[in-house]
Amino acid sequence: MNNLLQTAPTIEVPKLSDRCIAVDLNISVWTARKKDKRASAQVNNANNASAEASAVHKNLLAGCDTLTKIKTKANEIRTMHYAMTLPWTDNGTRIIMTAGYPDYVSCITHLQDELNDLIDTFIDQYDFEVISAQARLGDLFDSDEYPPSWHVRDKFDCAIKCYPITDVGDWRLDVDADAQVYVDEAISGYASVVHNQITGAMADVHKRLHDVLSRMSERLDYVGDKDKKIFRDTLLENVFDIIALMRTCNLTNDTQLIAQADKLEQALRGVSPDALRDDAHLRATTKRTVDEVMATIPSLDF
Repeated sequence: MNNLLQTAPTIEVPKLSDRCIAVDLNISVWTARKKDKRASAQVNNANNASAEASAVHKNLLAGCDTLTKIKTKANEIRTMHYAMTLPWTDNGTRIIMTAGYPDYVSCITHLQDELNDLIDTFIDQYDFEVISAQARLGDLFDSDEYPPSWHVRDKFDCAIKCYPITDVGDWRLDVDADAQVYVDEAISGYASVVHNQITGAMADVHKRLHDVLSRMSERLDYVGDKDKKIFRDTLLENVFDIIALMRTCNLTNDTQLIAQADKLEQALRGVSPDALRDDAHLRATTKRTVDEVMATIPSLDF
């Protein structure tokens, strides 16, 4: 295995259209925040400041636990989306290999269901929450700032949109001879863009791998109770998550990335967080493997 890691990686870039899907995650959540013009003017006037100096934004549903849970769940979905995919375009579209897409859909759909349950609960409680807000906001309360519940429901959404990846060879343009030179330039430019996108996506994998392993190496770097370091169970879970990413988001069929994943998986198979805490020898050998893999990660100016 060490020999595999020491040799130069074999990079093969297959047709992405056969192996990858572009995904957009669109989430909208009603924040229930609104600028209070009257309160803003009062604050600025009281401090002899201009009208643009400060602004008072009020939380229309301050203290609403269900709305807070909705926002938390939406952030959880975004975090999972980013964890299971790689960056692709500047507008936020990300990419995932078809091998990992079923797990991605299963995971995101489960979280979507939980989000929708919270939204339904919130809408059912909405009228009561508005009444409660009147007591919380006092003179800041304005009933005109609260839309009807059906309108509020429309402000929540969570959707996945998928798109095919277009390879350069898939372009089909019907143009005359005079325009062909411009088409050729466009195709050449697109090929360069795709190359840069692939490079950026794989750099993201390497950076995430480095960050996770660096954290583990630092936390395992102690001998006994005197210099003992505390770490959570997620320290190990994060490594297994990145191993899964290395297998499902290896866009270039990088054999070195496969070897790195195999080496980590073999070293951590059957290892538990408690075993790492209690066994100095296991901790040392695990750290050594982690450091060996880190040494083979391409330099990205970490």
